[in-house]
Amino acid sequence: MQKRTSLAFLAIMMLVACGDKTSKTTVDADSLNADTLLSSPAPSLRERAGGEAAKHTQEYISQRIDTIYKYKNDAMCCSKRYNDLTNKACKIADELDDLFIDCDHWVAGQDIDPKWSYKVNNIKIESDSIAWAEMTIHNFSNQKVRLKLLYERDDWFVDDFLTTYVENGVAKEISEQENARDYISKNKK
Repeated sequence: MQKRTSLAFLAIMMLVACGDKTSKTTVDADSLNADTLLSSPAPSLRERAGGEAAKHTQEYISQRIDTIYKYKNDAMCCSKRYNDLTNKACKIADELDDLFIDCDHWVAGQDIDPKWSYKVNNIKIESDSIAWAEMTIHNFSNQKVRLKLLYERDDWFVDDFLTTYVENGVAKEISEQENARDYISKNKK
């Protein structure tokens, strides 16, 4: 009897220590919001009274970006408009046996440097519904990226990725939304 109890105890301890690897964990926008809120410091009396106003600060948006980059998932972290546009472009590419997206915008490249990192350099709040995050993503080298953020569904979501690249010694910025619109326009049936 004691041997069975010991084995049961050992099995339970192994499950607790290793976690249940057989169950699937689903993450959705609600858990993404909760994660942002849990990582945030307790709101002040003014913030609690203001409700939405607390989410329209540079500090909150910076924490939101940390949460977004924790998941790096388009469906959860990008705006409805961004996802609809990208999905439409990808559907056309599939029909044409073409490739619309050839790199990972979250890491700013195709391959991932073991020393990959990101840094939020600046947050600019343009309006109640639009903010900009200026970032440096290190993926083998530093890459300047701007995120256009859209406030919808009670939080901030990435509405566009704007990546800077150098061509013939001139820095240029490329917008993923603009690329998707151009791709759709050029390949409409």
